[in-house]
Amino acid sequence: MKKKKTINIIHNLNNYSLEIAQELKEALAVYDFHLPSVYDPHADLNISVGGDGSFLRSLRYNQFPEIPIIGINTGNLGFYPELSPADIPNFTKEYINGHYTINQIPLLQCEICSENKIHTVYALNDIALKGDQTKTIHLDVFIDYNHLETVSGDGIIVSTPMGSSAYNYSAGGSLVYPSLNTLQVTPIAPLNSNAYRCLSSSVIVPPELHIVIVPEYKYIEKVVFSLDGEQVNFDKVTHANFSLSDKCINMLSLGTFNYWKVIKEKFL
Repeated sequence: MKKKKTINIIHNLNNYSLEIAQELKEALAVYDFHLPSVYDPHADLNISVGGDGSFLRSLRYNQFPEIPIIGINTGNLGFYPELSPADIPNFTKEYINGHYTINQIPLLQCEICSENKIHTVYALNDIALKGDQTKTIHLDVFIDYNHLETVSGDGIIVSTPMGSSAYNYSAGGSLVYPSLNTLQVTPIAPLNSNAYRCLSSSVIVPPELHIVIVPEYKYIEKVVFSLDGEQVNFDKVTHANFSLSDKCINMLSLGTFNYWKVIKEKFL
């Protein structure tokens, strides 16, 4: 007997998202999919119902699973969710018939080193280092073990190509085509005066070069990390090492991803 395919439906608690999640369950139930009431780590597909924030949280809260994922947009921007609620009937048919592709997207990896421990964290878009309570922080940036600059300001963003259009873009960073395996280092509101000098632009770095960010000693207990917009605190951070990870997420798509079309639709 053929095993039923299992689909996790992950949604936020917004009324519209709840309504669309229910509509999705009813559409999938017709085709006899198994729709667990709690998250199944062995499912065949994850569907996120919500906006970009919900999509990113669905990955983070489930440890960036290898299960393919697609999003239905009930939010505002909707950069990651490919589908609209109106696409649900067509999606179910296309998925059943195998008319889709799966694209692997590497994650950003960061080793956060404290005086006593190393924490390894991941992000799809970006990881930002900031001062506690939005205070000015001084951060030394090393590229391939060479000191490049000291950024004094609100902090630094390290972003992936997919994340280049998120916080990085808002901070004045460049858009980077997703197929380019690079990382981008962007200062957040840097101070530039006779006392403080750093590059006013972002720096795009190939993946084989190490990026290390070191807070000045008096700030090691005042560093706040933002992982895809979610704040996480670590004690006595001495430095952070950034790289593109071998760990990937698998994004399911019904069509060919047209980056420039998405950029124009979402931002212009």
